[in-house]
Amino acid sequence: MGRRWKALVLAVIPGFGHFYLGRQWRGLFVFGLFALAANGMYLAIEMGQGFGDVGEEVFALCRGAAVAVWAYSVLHVAHVVRRFETRAVIERKDYHFKRGLVQCLAGSFGSAESEFRAVLKLDPADADARFHLGMTCAALGRSRDAAKAFRRCLADDPGAKWTWEVKGQLDKLKSSG
Repeated sequence: MGRRWKALVLAVIPGFGHFYLGRQWRGLFVFGLFALAANGMYLAIEMGQGFGDVGEEVFALCRGAAVAVWAYSVLHVAHVVRRFETRAVIERKDYHFKRGLVQCLAGSFGSAESEFRAVLKLDPADADARFHLGMTCAALGRSRDAAKAFRRCLADDPGAKWTWEVKGQLDKLKSSG
């Protein structure tokens, strides 16, 4: 199953598709809103036993909010996945990634960092760009940012392509810092 379908299947549970795509804060926010609406529905049922029409109105309001959050979650994940897979985005990612590599080789690490961040803006789960961002931050002497990028690279690397190298770099950062 491809990345697109996994994200769409996970989006059935509000927020999970966003987590899968590397948008943790948005996923947490969407899941929290959905949980709040579902909890409101439960409380409206309990409240409706003694308050009559008020409980039914609150239940309907919370049900509408839950459906709206669920629909937003599915539609937004579908939009983001479609945007990731368009040819223009893939070409822009490739362009920025290659420029970042060239800037690294030239020793211009500040420019390379901005190129790798441009790739990650287009696709937050790109493990290759995340690894090279970590290497660039390490070359700039920003070990905290480098360690953060390396840890995120491990999380975003489903094929474990960078595992060995990232662990070596993290050990190197720990021993030097």
